[in-house]
Formats: sequence, C-alpha cells, structure tokens
Amino acid sequence: MFDSAWGFVKRHQRKLIITAGVAGGLYYSGKLLLGRITEMQAASAKERAAKDNIRRRFDQNQRDCLFTIMSLLPELSEQVLHEVDVEKLITELRAIHVPQRSATSSQTIEKAHNAETREGNNVWSENGERPAQNKDGGPNSDGEDNAESASGAEPKEQQEVQAENVTKRTKLEIWEDIKIQSFTRTLIAVYSESLLTILVHVQLSMVGRSTYLESVVGKYTGDDVALEGRLSSRLSPADEQNFLMLSWWFINRGWRQLMELISEATNHCIGQLALKERVSHRELGALFTSIHNRVRENGLVQDLPAILLPLGDENVGEYLAANRLEAERVFTPVFVRLLDQIRDIIESNDFGYVFGSCIDRLTTQLLESLQESFPEPVPAPVPCAPLPPTVEGEAAPDLDDVVKEFENFSVPPESRVVIVQLLPRIAREGHQILNGVPNQYLENVSASREVQALSAAVYTAEDVVS
Repeated sequence: MFDSAWGFVKRHQRKLIITAGVAGGLYYSGKLLLGRITEMQAASAKERAAKDNIRRRFDQNQRDCLFTIMSLLPELSEQVLHEVDVEKLITELRAIHVPQRSATSSQTIEKAHNAETREGNNVWSENGERPAQNKDGGPNSDGEDNAESASGAEPKEQQEVQAENVTKRTKLEIWEDIKIQSFTRTLIAVYSESLLTILVHVQLSMVGRSTYLESVVGKYTGDDVALEGRLSSRLSPADEQNFLMLSWWFINRGWRQLMELISEATNHCIGQLALKERVSHRELGALFTSIHNRVRENGLVQDLPAILLPLGDENVGEYLAANRLEAERVFTPVFVRLLDQIRDIIESNDFGYVFGSCIDRLTTQLLESLQESFPEPVPAPVPCAPLPPTVEGEAAPDLDDVVKEFENFSVPPESRVVIVQLLPRIAREGHQILNGVPNQYLENVSASREVQALSAAVYTAEDVVS
C-alpha cells in the first residue's frame, strides 16, 4: 500500500507541487488580506474617534465662545449706554419749563408735557406715539399757542413770548439729537456685537486648536509624533491669558473709533430727515442700508485691525498701562506669533465677508422687530364685478373702466409712520441687542453659518502657534 501511494505521488508530483503552492499562496494571501482589513478597520475606527473628538471639542469651544461673549457684553454695554445717553436727552427735554403766565396756560402746558412723558419717567409713550409738533418739526402744545394769542402787547408778555420761542428751538434741537443718537446707539450695538462675536470666536478657536494638538501629541506615539513638529513652541497658560485679554482693547477703546464712524454716517444719512417725516418699513430699511454703505465708504474694513487690536507703540503702551502689564512678560515669541496670525485673519477677505453677513443678519432681525411699529395696511377693495368680455361684434370696454379695474387689483399703499414714533422702539432695540435676556440677537449671530465656518477654518488650520 505504501508502494502504491508512493507511486501515485511520483506520477502526480508536478500536480501536487502546484496544488500545494496554490493552497499555500491562497492561505498566505488570505492571512495578509485579513491583516490588512483589520488594520483598515482599526485605522477607520481611530480616524472616526479622532473626528468625534475634534467635533466634540469644537462644539464645546463654540459654547465657550457664547458664554464668553455674554460675560463681556455688560462691560461694553455700560460704556455704550453712558457715551450715547438717549435717556439723558429725554430728561433734559422734560426739564424744560415754559414761563408760567396764568393758571390756565400752566395747566395746559403741564398736560402737554404729561402727554410727552406718559410712560412714567420715560418721555416715550407705550405705543411710541409722536408728541405734537409745531410747523418747524419741534414739540409744541396747543395750550401755549392759545396762551400767546390771548396775551396782550405789554412788554412783559412780549418777553415771555420771546423766552418761549427760545424754549421751542431748544426742544427742536433736543429732538434732533434724540433722533440721531437713537439710530447711532442701536447701530453701534449691531456693529459692536458683531465684531465682538467674531473676535471671540477667532481667539478661542486659535487657543482651542493649540490645546487639541497638544492633547493629540501627548496621547499618541509612533507615527503620530510627527504632529509634534507643529508645536515647536507650546502655548503656556500665561500666553493664553494675555492673548485672550486682547479683547479688552475693543471693549474699552476700539469701539469708540467705531462710534465715530457710525455717528458721522448717521448724521450724513438722516441728519436732514424731518422729525415729522413719514416713512414706510421698506424706506426705513433703505435708511439703514444707506448708513451701512456710508460706514463702509468711510473705511471701516480697513480700520478693523486698529479697532480690534492695540497696534502701534502708543496704543500698546496704553493697553499695557491700563492692565498693569509688562511688555517683557507679555510679548513672548508665542504671543507675537499669535498676534500676527489674528491680525492676518482680521485683514483677510473672509473676515470682512463674515462681518458683513453678521451686520446684514442683525439688521434684518432689527427690521423684523420694528415691523410691529407699523400698522397693517388697508386691504385692497374687492372689485364689484369682473370686466365684461370682449366678444366679436361688440364694443370694447370703456378705458376708464379698465383703469379703475386695474386700480382695484393694484397693491395697496404701504403703511407709513412718523419718524418720531419710531424713535422709542429703535432706542429700546439698542438695549435689547446689548442687554437682552435671553439675547436673541447674540444667539442669532453666533449661530450663523458664516461665523461657524470661520471658526471651523481657524480651528482646523495648521501651524497655529508654530
């Protein structure tokens, strides 16, 4: 039997060798393929875990940005409301007293002032009603006019009338200031909240990127140590604190330069707008657009680095002195690189585009809030009967009837509101933008796709601190 088996092997030696080679090759290939699949699965799981880790860190970073902005806004708000103090003008307006000539005239004047100050200690009425105005556009009262007409031509009465005219002119000037400052303060709130939001997102994204790379280097070994080349200089806690403190400059100094640009644009665009002018919601939006365009023409985008960062020896010295810092300890090589990188980001086209989108987003939300101040337009009248059809052999309808029918189907005129009636709501929206709880404006601009995209681009950029 052994001889027969050996003979079989001898006869089929070549076939057996080929079969054994093929079987061995298949086995080895299978082991190799299985090993590669295992490696690919491990690499995929590792990559997925890394993506989940960076996504989780990024989401946490965005939440930190929102809380940081909320903690910084009160300080900015206090300065804006103090510098552009509309309430002070209202108090000054209420403090103006017309000289008393008689009991009747004083009672009438008091009634007129009470109409202006119907909301307790606020000159605005609840529904934003406009106070009566004289023919020059300034606040006036019927009691004063009646008292003047009833008075005689005695020298004392003439002096009182002259004093009253001076008071009227003063009131008109105060109302003009209220108009300008109401628009100015609200727009300062829009611009400053947008800039502060983007600045904080960029800062925390840069710091978060550095922290993430350090965690990766500390966790992985082997091939992943190649990441360490990107972190030739680590971000120390002191450098991180000094870098995040840069927002102090905008909150305490830079926003004032922004205020000057907005004040000039507001005076240029609505300075000649009469207080008794009636505007529609669409025209109000056009006014805001004209102010935005004027601000851009004044070079806001080019001035952004100086507004957001302390640049130049004088500004740096002021920044260090105000915060009791020493230049040798602040301007380390890592801090200087971070400062150069954030300046490059601010000067980039992407930053300008995101800033413009934030302004448009908040302005749209502001106009939606102001829509409540405009009454609903009167619906178009329903036509009594349709136009008679033109049949061959019959005369065509009269042209006047066609025009009237077209007017019946035309769009109704827009509702218009006197500018004075809009001032209280505009001023209150400035408060809401800076101090709202919950702050829907801040939530809106922080959740915008443009801000999120810029933060993601900074967070995933290479060579953040090296």
